[in-house]
Amino acid sequence: MRFKMLNIAFEDTNALYRKGMELFLKDVFSGEQNKNVKFNSLTSVNSPHVDIIVKNFVAGAEYVCQPILKFRRKPGLIIGITDGEKNCHHNDLPLCIKNIVFVHRSESLNSIRENVTRAWKDNLQNQNFLQVKKCLQCKYRTLTPQQVTIAKHLLRGCDIMDIAELMNVNVKTVSAHKRLMMRKFNLSSDCELLQFLNNLKMHNPPVNLF
Repeated sequence: MRFKMLNIAFEDTNALYRKGMELFLKDVFSGEQNKNVKFNSLTSVNSPHVDIIVKNFVAGAEYVCQPILKFRRKPGLIIGITDGEKNCHHNDLPLCIKNIVFVHRSESLNSIRENVTRAWKDNLQNQNFLQVKKCLQCKYRTLTPQQVTIAKHLLRGCDIMDIAELMNVNVKTVSAHKRLMMRKFNLSSDCELLQFLNNLKMHNPPVNLF
């Protein structure tokens, strides 16, 4: 006997990976868990109600507020898709992704199956409603006003010397703020920093005033 429809919502621009993940999750939940599965794109409208969210996380995104998940209170599973081999789990995860399971794009299907299945079983055993509206208690990280200004210039293609001149500050000051941003969000390269800032601009404009 099959149970009610399991609604899964995706946020990932990699169409090929998404299609493969849809087939994989259908196999896991339709075949092994005996559930009908329906897939949709993740939106602010459906995010509070779907059973499973599959969301891309660039490096550093696991430290910041996730506005699209802010009003999600229904117990459910969140699968975070990451690049590289970094372990994204840490003690200061925002409340809205506190029980997330991260998987790497290069991770083996057996490993993903094991992690997702275990997380889903844990989710079924802990059906308490989420307390994600308590934002003042959340440990998510933000940029300082000066770091926001520097980030804007970095996204426009300015280098450290250009930014120092535009802000009328010492080059060492700009360089120090850049290092602090990278340390704060565990970023290891300029490429990761720019990806992170672009993602922040796209998904968190009210929070960081981009």
